[in-house]
Amino acid sequence: MKKLFILGLLVLSSAYAGVSDQVLEEQNYYAYQSMIFNHGKKSNFVGIRHTDQKLYVDALEDALFDRPDNKNVIQSLSTLDPFFYDLADQFRVAILKIKYNSVKVIPTDLVEMIHNELSMESPDRRLVYLMAANQTLLIQAGHTDLVDQAKLHKTFYDIQTDESDDSTIEDEKVYTDLFYSTPDVTTYMNGEYLKSVKIFKFCRTNRLYPCLMVMKDVNGQPVREENGDLWVHPSLASSARGLPSYTRNGSTPTGVLTIDSVMPVADQQISFGKNRRMILNFVPAAKNEALLKSLLPESSHDKDWWKASTVARDIGRNLFRIHGTGKINTDPTTPYFPFMRTSGCIAQRENTYSGVTFNDQRDLLDMIMKSMEFEATFANEIKVKGIIYIIELNDKNAPVSREDLLAIGIN
Repeated sequence: MKKLFILGLLVLSSAYAGVSDQVLEEQNYYAYQSMIFNHGKKSNFVGIRHTDQKLYVDALEDALFDRPDNKNVIQSLSTLDPFFYDLADQFRVAILKIKYNSVKVIPTDLVEMIHNELSMESPDRRLVYLMAANQTLLIQAGHTDLVDQAKLHKTFYDIQTDESDDSTIEDEKVYTDLFYSTPDVTTYMNGEYLKSVKIFKFCRTNRLYPCLMVMKDVNGQPVREENGDLWVHPSLASSARGLPSYTRNGSTPTGVLTIDSVMPVADQQISFGKNRRMILNFVPAAKNEALLKSLLPESSHDKDWWKASTVARDIGRNLFRIHGTGKINTDPTTPYFPFMRTSGCIAQRENTYSGVTFNDQRDLLDMIMKSMEFEATFANEIKVKGIIYIIELNDKNAPVSREDLLAIGIN
């Protein structure tokens, strides 16, 4: 009999009392990765909750991508028996085993369970999305019947929508309404974001090029520089793996997310830089996306530009942050120089290039605090809160500039 390794104490430990769910999620993710890299031949992960199991599969998927030849990582995959996992995560494990040559096909009993789920009128949306995202691999493995059955559900085609150019906006009024006529958030989440900032991040469809942020303060007024010009802030939203936003480690999805404080410490500084990273969350799901639409002017309600964030949410993406980096971009020919691409987070410039020192995460944190009418101090960073709108302008191969914003009526 296989020895079960239960990591429930990580989740329930009183050492995490009072720590937010987002912080705990990140801590557990790295604990699971450590367990994978230090895998013992007789161990198999069984989490207490489906959320823990999903997080373990997240950590395993990333470990496999980063170190596919690591014996402990391969052993963690080959010995994992996800029988008690949520069906979508059982499917994810099966896909990983096919991808990394542990098996040729999905086990028969799992195929039957997937068929049963897909035969329902409204099957698990995450499972359908995962089927769509992995349809090429499934067909190659001989599971065309599963793909065909998944295609009977209209949600299957949400993934294709995310890949199309529907995220760009042709009607200039949509941009100006979004910036100048953003709805009142008094009733959203019981007024939790009433005294917060709104950030508007304009990007290209080609995410190799930097985006540009503008912001409205706690009173709903555009944040401006001392000379009256609109305050702008460059950033990147590009996947280091070149993956689409519905895929784990893909580019930051267009749409609406919330900014909910910072991580407790500025750790892992090579990856995340010398300042605390900001926590990003998806807008919770609701019938007809009523919650998300309450944050949008009516001119955006029937548009597609914001839907990538709902697809990314429902397929199970997580751990989004705004952060700097300790890594150095050594290739000045890259379109995003001197930024570094990430695993889907919003990237900030850091380090020194040609005598110019960048500390953009510090600048952004300070400006958010000032715009919330707080003193820009370390202690006040935990009060950082806001709503961020990520929008794609067009497919021009150039960083977004002030002139681009002027062209769509934002000044």
